[in-house]
Amino acid sequence: MYKIFGSKPDWRFGRVAEVEFSIPARGKYAYLLGSFNAFNEGSFRMTRKGDRWSIKIELPEGIWHYGFSVDGEFLMDPENPDVETYRRLSYKLEKEASVARIVGEGEFFHRPSATYLYSIAGRTHVVFRAARRKASGVLLITGEAKIRMRLKARDGLFEYFEAVLPGKGPLEYSFIVESEGKTIELGPFEAKPYRYNAPGWIYERVFYQIMPDRFERGLPGTPRGRAFAGEGFHGGDLAGIIKRLDHLEDLGVNALYLTPIFGSMTYHRYDVTDYFNVDTKLGGWGVFRELVRELKKRDIKLILDGVFHHTSFFHPFFQDVVAKGENSRYRDFYRITGFPLVPDEFLEVLKSDEPWPERYRKLKGLKWNYESFYSVWLMPKLNHENPEVRRLVKDVMLHWLEKGADGWRLDVAHGVPPELWREVREAMPREAYLVGEVMDDPRLWLFDKFHGTMNYPLYELMLRFFVEREIDAGEFLNGLELLSAHLGPAEYAMYNFLDNHDTERFIDLVGDERRYLCALAFLMTYKGIPSIFYGDEIGLSGGGEGLSAGRTPMNWNEAEWNTALQNVTKELIRLRQRSRALQLGEFKPLVFENGLILYERTCRDERVLVAINYSEKNVTITVPEEYDSDGIELAPWSFIVLTR
Repeated sequence: MYKIFGSKPDWRFGRVAEVEFSIPARGKYAYLLGSFNAFNEGSFRMTRKGDRWSIKIELPEGIWHYGFSVDGEFLMDPENPDVETYRRLSYKLEKEASVARIVGEGEFFHRPSATYLYSIAGRTHVVFRAARRKASGVLLITGEAKIRMRLKARDGLFEYFEAVLPGKGPLEYSFIVESEGKTIELGPFEAKPYRYNAPGWIYERVFYQIMPDRFERGLPGTPRGRAFAGEGFHGGDLAGIIKRLDHLEDLGVNALYLTPIFGSMTYHRYDVTDYFNVDTKLGGWGVFRELVRELKKRDIKLILDGVFHHTSFFHPFFQDVVAKGENSRYRDFYRITGFPLVPDEFLEVLKSDEPWPERYRKLKGLKWNYESFYSVWLMPKLNHENPEVRRLVKDVMLHWLEKGADGWRLDVAHGVPPELWREVREAMPREAYLVGEVMDDPRLWLFDKFHGTMNYPLYELMLRFFVEREIDAGEFLNGLELLSAHLGPAEYAMYNFLDNHDTERFIDLVGDERRYLCALAFLMTYKGIPSIFYGDEIGLSGGGEGLSAGRTPMNWNEAEWNTALQNVTKELIRLRQRSRALQLGEFKPLVFENGLILYERTCRDERVLVAINYSEKNVTITVPEEYDSDGIELAPWSFIVLTR
């Protein structure tokens, strides 16, 4: 069941509810899962109180989907009859889930806070919330001015209204709400707009993501060091990245995100065996130092991938627990459910001479006494309540920032308690960009934890509009604006993508170069920090299934490149980098109907108009006269960007 123990003011979301979730107790351990943590075990571990598992968390008001995991088994709330099918294309989730509808007192709400009153790029955004269908209009009163607020977005419970004002200083203001033939005044309020605290350099960047093993080989010979046979190594290394930096510069990207580079046993390196050394198969510390030197010469920023949700089974700490059991000094570093950690048969199979695929298959069928990432024996879960584990995370991150990294992308961030990330944020240098992998609603992970998260909610909307055609342009706009209402200024620091190492290639999903470029044009002209996954710029297709679908090795045979797609990508990147309006400008929707998208991005005197015809018919658009252009006819599956 869930119980709401009242609401309290919140500096991020105006108001949050204190909610207790509980379930009759059984099993050894339990977690709360939900749309607030991508239904992932780890972040919200429950405590046994008498005959129930229980946990209290603070949630912004709204509709949340949730369930429980007991000993790794997913359970809905047996005491809540409110159930819906919860579906997310972005991380391939579809399951029946319990529903928590969290609403505080009053039909109308505003409180000066990060998402209701904020300034960015010299303007101030004021947001007002009303219960659905309760406000026919809202006026913002400030000084002598009466400004009719725009209906921004709606969901199942609320409608959000917004006004944008010039300036960024303190405000005195109130609201007049038109409701059911009456007018209601709220206020007055007096407050200084919130200003988002993110590294200034991120807004001018376009990221390029590389999985080093799949990019380019720069060192002679085969990969060195211990590794699983049959794990699909392609031999890419850091020297290969140095070798291809001219390609990155020519493309125009000026920030680099590398998937893990530290010691591990697999090509993807999400099973870390050594946090303080670069994998020898990638070239080791010396090559990393040279890479950092070359990147700084070219003013290309670097963020690394930190895997702190779990380690490798072969990490020395975990191996110490395997060998010494309860006497290991590292026993509390992991989520252990019993001893011995693994049966003798497990170790016999592990040490056998059988081919690795056969050994892996047998190991998967055996029992082990520790929690792991998605029940994969290779990746035992860290115990984040242990102060030594928390200290390790901070020490590793600071170490590599001192060695030349400019920030971190944190793997499975939604599976780690948010309190740990708050501690990490406080310990990091101000200019280090922190991006969390949060595959669903990111609100609990922003503002005082990460500067931005990987923008899976935006990716979800793009899949539904550009790929599946489940929603039309109007529904797409409502989704965009609802996300904006939830995130406020944090939206400008989100890490946006069309694809990454955990997804299919977007060009494969849409199956057409023209459709891909329409989506890319949107990505490069919308709010947030855009990124390119290696090979997207040349039309690289994916292959395989599951997580390997997008991890195709880079093709360096230029005769096989899609140069037309590459040239458009370059132009969009250059446009993004020279436009303050695209980096931090206001988003002004003009037309969102059927398959037509027309919007402006504006910042001070700079304006950019974007039109995307995502349909099979020619469309004629009327262009605002400031762009010195008459009506423009857009061909099917095409776009145009105008500036002034």
